[in-house]
Amino acid sequence: MNVRHFTLAVAALLIGTSAYADPKCTAAPKDPQPAANSMRTLVDAGFKFQRAKVTKSDCYKLNGTNTIGDRVEIYLNPADGINVKTETETEKS
Repeated sequence: MNVRHFTLAVAALLIGTSAYADPKCTAAPKDPQPAANSMRTLVDAGFKFQRAKVTKSDCYKLNGTNTIGDRVEIYLNPADGINVKTETETEKS
């Protein structure tokens, strides 16, 4: 009975953490220009970024706020600047 509970707990942990995993980007050579163009387009649209970093999965991760002030995490593919994943957290009033 204890083995069954342990197995269920491990399965729940694995399922729960997969939702928070970074998206996988390409391992192709990185050209900074397409990603820079994508970032410029977002800034011109009103997004504000406080932090940018390269993730372990080879994506560019941008942390900031969107045009209405909600927090966003945007993952860009460094090879072509395509938005791979966007997470938004609504500000509570």
